[in-house]
Amino acid sequence: MAKEINHTERRRMVIVKAMRLFAQMGYSKVSFLTLSEATGIARTALYRYFKSKRELFDEAIHEITGGLMVELSDIIDRKESVAVRLELACSQVIDEIYRKREFFLAIFDFVFSMVRAGEDMTGRIALFTDGLKHVYRKLLAEGVRTGEFAEDLNAQEMADVFFAVMESSSFRMLLAIENTSDTAKMRFKSLIRTIRK
Repeated sequence: MAKEINHTERRRMVIVKAMRLFAQMGYSKVSFLTLSEATGIARTALYRYFKSKRELFDEAIHEITGGLMVELSDIIDRKESVAVRLELACSQVIDEIYRKREFFLAIFDFVFSMVRAGEDMTGRIALFTDGLKHVYRKLLAEGVRTGEFAEDLNAQEMADVFFAVMESSSFRMLLAIENTSDTAKMRFKSLIRTIRK
């Protein structure tokens, strides 16, 4: 009797292996044939789970960002001061990018190749980054409300500043200008000091 296939587990395994391949080879060099060889699943059977490489890549990005958002939600709910939670959230994001930098390089490779091909990536990028901006906004607004941060602080504008620092720090790590996440964490620490009362 043939063993019944758990399609949920199989789909998850394809995503995990695809993430590794995208990280090692870059988006453009991964094909369904490469995935087939890495997973041991026939190329035609892979289409049962994903209609295209792009759909699979999006799922891989969701896998990372979804897990990160769960961790950030846990940080938001902690009982520490807002400044401590904001610093923890920034550190968590930077550490995740550093740990998975090869995969994030594959994301940048993909985005740049789409932009070069004339595709507007604004909406797709927002889809994956708005959650992080929301975390920054929420914590900054709470800090203003509780009196921990300056009362004239605009949470929306400052969330954009935090996000810009995260973006520039990410680029510096991904381009190996900075070889650890420590410098980025110090930037956030300094930024938080400037907004405290």
